[in-house]
Amino acid sequence: MKILHLSNYYYIRGGDCTYLFSLKKLLEKGGHENIVFSMHHPRNLDSEYSGYFVSYIDYADEARNKTLLSGLKILSRAVYSIEAKKKIQRLIEKERPDIAHIQSLHHNLTHSVLYPLRRHNIPVVWTLHDYALICPNTHFLCRGYICEKCKKKKFYWSVIKKCKKDSLGASTVAMIETVVHRIMRISDLVDVFITPSEFLRNKLIEYGFDKNKIVCINNFIDPYPDRGKRDGGDYYLYVGRLTREKGVKTLIDAAVKAGAGRLRILGDGELKGELMSYVEEKKGDADIEFCGPRSHDDVIALIKKCRFVVLPSEWYENFPYAVLESFACGKAVIGSRIGGIPELVMDNETGLTFEPGNSDDLSAKIRYLSDNPHESRRMGENARSLVKRKLNAGAHYMKITGIYNSLIKRNKLHIS
Repeated sequence: MKILHLSNYYYIRGGDCTYLFSLKKLLEKGGHENIVFSMHHPRNLDSEYSGYFVSYIDYADEARNKTLLSGLKILSRAVYSIEAKKKIQRLIEKERPDIAHIQSLHHNLTHSVLYPLRRHNIPVVWTLHDYALICPNTHFLCRGYICEKCKKKKFYWSVIKKCKKDSLGASTVAMIETVVHRIMRISDLVDVFITPSEFLRNKLIEYGFDKNKIVCINNFIDPYPDRGKRDGGDYYLYVGRLTREKGVKTLIDAAVKAGAGRLRILGDGELKGELMSYVEEKKGDADIEFCGPRSHDDVIALIKKCRFVVLPSEWYENFPYAVLESFACGKAVIGSRIGGIPELVMDNETGLTFEPGNSDDLSAKIRYLSDNPHESRRMGENARSLVKRKLNAGAHYMKITGIYNSLIKRNKLHIS
């Protein structure tokens, strides 16, 4: 079959793009043809379909202009892109895809692309990687803290609190986009929504989406070979952004209290300088090292050699790849009990969980795995087994193509 993939970006940028490229590769192995619709970007990978991509826009640059023309350009492009609608129409007419699979649309491709798909009777599947359909700021965050003020369609709170980039303009555009899409009943133009976690599925239902149109299918990964030394190195690991909601400050406090092993922090972000200063002020005898951003291969190599991985998030993580990749390397994870994390990190099975923001609780878990390496190994083996048994590529392929085939069959019956 021919699958048309829709994604704002066509390079490895985040979890949605990681999933896109993994899924394309998986479908190609199954003999299917992949078509791509995206936005031009300086970092994009090569694509034979790039002639159909929409033009690149840098919202930060446009916003800095602070002119009426720039404001109108941002608003028109973010809410309903005429360009995207025309270009996907041309791509559909040339390639005649059997089904469309969306990874991301907001702000760049926009929901305008859904209308040509409906006009051509192409079934639409949408894998949701964030909360954009129910939260103007897409992540239930306001200045790094969880916020659900917009519940019950009170989207004006996003403007009052300036939750989008702490900007009145950006927050207003985000609110308008959300309201317009609710008025347009965008959910009626999608046949199936796929959520990687049950947490996200339940959130959508809580916010009024039809539960019969939402299916939870976990992201996938295959175990990595050659895990290195069985006992791991002398360090435990954090991998991710250095931002408030990621809970790195809580992790630093816990590491200081635990006084066990060496903490290595991989990643970059707006709080890096502040966190490094905080470590110098608080660390005492604790061994904490900032290693900066690393390539994917370097990250995997460091995971393979670590004792265990810590994910101290204080926001609604969906189905984090940091956990998947740790499991694929046979490593236990200490994760906060929030969002979709507990669906992966099961207490005393694949790792340990702790109360978000509670450094004492986290410290106790770090000490336990540091003092009991055999338990860390046991949980890591269980995590690797979970990947082999449930989160592998083969199982994912069967579920995804099952949805594709059922929708294509239903669509043909409907047309006839």
